[in-house]
Amino acid sequence: MNIGQGFQMTPSFDGATVAANVVNVYAKNADGSRGAYLGSQVKSYTVTQGRLNVAVREGSLGMTVKQVNVKYTDASGNPFGGEYSTFNVSSAFNIPEGFVCPDGTNTCDFTQKKAQNVLFSKTEDLYQLSEQIAIAAADTCVDGSTVVGTSAACAEVRMNITLSGTDSLGAPRTINIPQAQVRVYVSTVTDEVR
Repeated sequence: MNIGQGFQMTPSFDGATVAANVVNVYAKNADGSRGAYLGSQVKSYTVTQGRLNVAVREGSLGMTVKQVNVKYTDASGNPFGGEYSTFNVSSAFNIPEGFVCPDGTNTCDFTQKKAQNVLFSKTEDLYQLSEQIAIAAADTCVDGSTVVGTSAACAEVRMNITLSGTDSLGAPRTINIPQAQVRVYVSTVTDEVR
């Protein structure tokens, strides 16, 4: 049976976040009370790597992803994160083809498969938001001279993702996800007197 050589996938990426936990630091007066504001800093942060979604067109070949390249930018499209603005990671996962078995299992003879649109999602083992970018993004939530509240303005960070690998017939393929947003926000704010 000729499965054809069509390759149609529409990828997206969502749910990536950097939640900054900020501390506003104040001087301690001689009597132990809170004195002048000294500055704010990120005490810790939490990263959510996000979710890869791929809509595979019926009859499309599948893809084995082997390499992921991410270019981080700000909302204007300028590189974000200095020397860390490009991130490459080896990967190994399969995006299924646009054919399904009649009983919903993954195992059947190919002659039994029916062309059908397939939705693929992956959340585990996605390391596309690098540690350096997460730190740089969290740090944008403080400017060092203004008391930070939970409505602090943090940077808008985008991920331009390229997935590279081979299709079901071994031909090289790439799919691109432009401008996937990383939500950067202040999660908690505490005050410390030092």
